[in-house]
Parts: sequence; structure tokens; C-alpha cells
Amino acid sequence: MDDLARVGRLGGPGARVVGALLFGLSNRMKRRRLRPRDEEPRNADTRVETRDAPLWLIGFLAGIAASLIIVVVVALRLIFPHAVQDQPKQLAAPMPEPRLQTSPVMDMRAYRADAESKLHSYGWVDRDREIAREPIDEAMKRLAERGIRDWPGAKP
Repeated sequence: MDDLARVGRLGGPGARVVGALLFGLSNRMKRRRLRPRDEEPRNADTRVETRDAPLWLIGFLAGIAASLIIVVVVALRLIFPHAVQDQPKQLAAPMPEPRLQTSPVMDMRAYRADAESKLHSYGWVDRDREIAREPIDEAMKRLAERGIRDWPGAKP
């Protein structure tokens, strides 16, 4: 019975994955032990780059990146000098009217109820100039009977 089958019986899919990894690792170690250390597989036609980037170049690029970050931070501090100060963020004066609605649904229901009561009742629009309102059904009946004065093509 091989190692993979033995580990697979112990648990579910997670145990199988762990078993497969351990089995592969053990086979790899066995293959390394069989090959002498000095003997590395070589391909005579392949050349390998033997040089790395110079250490001074890596340091120079890191210095440029660090100095760029510092320049950006200093420039932002100069452009926005009050951005880092902790000041109260509330308004000095109260908000002008109209204020935000705390319950828009209730406000809309109250508005519609008020408008509906005005549509179906008598009342004064401007008492001084004697302008009154009447229910919408009554107004439509009168308009249908009399028509609109000075309306093009209107017949009384």
C-alpha cells in the first residue's frame, strides 16, 4: 500500500491534498539523495547571465523613490496647509431653510392629505381680493357647462 492511499483513508479531501503534497516532497527528497551533489544537469548550448544589477543602481533607484515620496508629501503640505490641523468640522451657523427631512414618507402623506382636502372643499385663496376656491368636481362641471371665456373655438 503506497503512502498516498494510506493518508487518503485518514480523512476527507483536505487530508488527501496534504498527503499528496507530503508524498511529492518525499519523492523529491529521494531523487536528490540518489544524484551526486556535484553533478548538476547541464545544457552546453545554454548560456546563463552571470551578472546581477549593480548594488549602487538598486540603492540609487531606492533613493529616488524615497526622495520622490518626500517631495510629494512636502508639496501637499504646502498646497493644503490646513489639512492636517484638527479643527471642529461643524457649521458655525445653522443650516438655512429648508432643512433636511427627517421622515420624508410622513411629510409626503401630510402634504397629500392637505392638498386632497383643499381639492374637495370650499375656502378662501385671497379674502381681500375675494378669490375663493371650490371643489374640483364642481369646478369641472361649471367649466363644462359654460366653457372658458376668450378661448379660441370655445362655444358657450
